[in-house]
Amino acid sequence: MSNTERAVPALIDCETAARALYDYLDGRLPAASERTVETHVATCKACAPHFVFARRVLDLVPLSMPLSAESPALRARIVTALEADGYSGR
Repeated sequence: MSNTERAVPALIDCETAARALYDYLDGRLPAASERTVETHVATCKACAPHFVFARRVLDLVPLSMPLSAESPALRARIVTALEADGYSGR
């Protein structure tokens, strides 16, 4: 493959994209997998809002308060926000 050619990312379903969500947002996916997730999110009206929401959560949590295992109020707020956005945790 020449430098100007790029492999077309494989198509993935919503469940596969959701499973890759936090690895993608944390930059822990290989480049090919990252492109595949980006392609899916860019074209999927169902998944795009979940990725935007998760990015916002990851950006805001460090600004809120120090995380600790003894922070049930923060955990409850995050769970409530995720459930309100339609995330079921499964």
